Amino acid sequence: MNLVPPHVASQHFDVLQDPKDTLEEKNLPIGGYIRISTKKDSQLSSIENQEKLLTEWAEVSSYNLVRFYIDIKSGEFTYLRKEINQMIEDIRQQKIKGVVCKELSRTSRDIMDILELKREIASYGGFLISIKEGYDSRTDDDEFLLVLHGALAQKERKTTAGRVKVTQILKAKEGKTNVPQPAYGYMLSEDRQHLVVNPETAPVYRFIVERFLDGWGQLKIAKYLNQNGIPAKHGGKWHTNAIRTILTNPVYLGVTIYNTTTLVRTPAGKQKRVVRPRDEWIIRENTHEPLVTREEFERIQAIIKERKEQDKKEWSCDRKYLGSSILRCSECGGKIFGTRFPQKRSGKKILGSYYYRYICQNRLGTCTAPVKIWDMERVDRLIMDLVASLFSDKVKLMQAVRAQMDVMSDDDTAEYEEERRDVQERIQGVEKAIKKQQMAFEQDAITLDEYRERMLELRRERQLLEQKLAYLDEKLRRSDTALDRINLVCEKIVEKLNNIHNLPYEEKIELVTATFESIYLDGDYSFTDVVFKI
Repeated sequence: MNLVPPHVASQHFDVLQDPKDTLEEKNLPIGGYIRISTKKDSQLSSIENQEKLLTEWAEVSSYNLVRFYIDIKSGEFTYLRKEINQMIEDIRQQKIKGVVCKELSRTSRDIMDILELKREIASYGGFLISIKEGYDSRTDDDEFLLVLHGALAQKERKTTAGRVKVTQILKAKEGKTNVPQPAYGYMLSEDRQHLVVNPETAPVYRFIVERFLDGWGQLKIAKYLNQNGIPAKHGGKWHTNAIRTILTNPVYLGVTIYNTTTLVRTPAGKQKRVVRPRDEWIIRENTHEPLVTREEFERIQAIIKERKEQDKKEWSCDRKYLGSSILRCSECGGKIFGTRFPQKRSGKKILGSYYYRYICQNRLGTCTAPVKIWDMERVDRLIMDLVASLFSDKVKLMQAVRAQMDVMSDDDTAEYEEERRDVQERIQGVEKAIKKQQMAFEQDAITLDEYRERMLELRRERQLLEQKLAYLDEKLRRSDTALDRINLVCEKIVEKLNNIHNLPYEEKIELVTATFESIYLDGDYSFTDVVFKI
């Protein structure tokens, strides 16, 4: 008789795949993971050396090394590496049973990443082996050894980064450059320590400056450069952002500014760039030949500031057009702008009389037509018709929003809430266990080494549970916030559907802004896609 407890029979649990079961197996298919930090020749040769080492080790240890996974990335963040993610996917699909690397720092130099990587591999029944440390995850049940090795790898990265940073700061204080790719208009000197004028691109920079001071806008300058086949910094097309960056960069004054930003790690394990305190910035003047005078630079900044304030004044008080910031061209994906044109009679402008249009100016350069124009009144009416059709069927609207943002269904929400309660209870259990360990140590029931080892495990477990709780809280909050917003708009509009085209313009703006992130408009006045604000 096949007896199965109800809590097992009623659930769809995965079958345990214990990596330990492979300890005695021979000729297991495994992958070899290799990582180098940069594409420098000295490091590229390391790939070949690591391949030889892993191949010889696999032969001696009776493993079948089926492929290498090679990343050329920093060791700080595993999520940025394509090959390591492919390796995990191959383990999940059982194409390989485990992975071997030269040393743990090849997988990551961050202890959290190393732990998460090992656990993800183990969750699919796989294992991780490091030759240098003699580490095999199948024999490290409590992950104590992995924590030690990972901490050493992280310490090594911090030490190395610190040495590099000190060298770069010293160079900056001496007026030398640390940039591998100099600003447009400059190039590196032969010793790669200073910026020198680039005879090919410096005249283009001067053209940009002079035309801007003559009254040209950033878009006009970009279009002119593109039309005349003048490539941007990396050989591509010019865009307004590139023109603005060039016009506002103080490097063209002959000034070197360093140590202004740094990268920090977020709770989600991602990297985030932040600005350092200003007293930590390193500013050195006259480090290279300037391409713009101080007077020209200050005039440029004043013009940019004035235009920005005019634009802000024009758009901040009242939103001028219904489709502003929402309409996108379905062909190029660029923004569609509203504008007005003065009406004329006998070639002369009629004072105070205008006609209104939406325009795609092909700023991305991928549209078939250089300019697309739509009648604004017709498009605005279509937008309000779309609002009416969506909110007349609330069930379909909610389904569309859920599908787009992957909002959880009611069953999903209940499951996540149950999981959150379980995590909260487990955190409370860990807190109780920590107090018990403290009492046991105070009463000499356990040794200092036993106390330290157990407390390390409990604190690590609590940290992981708290991270999971934060993720669940955010998941539920995001779902609730998005649906609450849509529900609120539904309540406001349900009584106004029959008269939606006659609503005050301010109410139309409010409804459209609260509902849509973007609407993609085709040349034939049809909407090809709608993105909800979530």
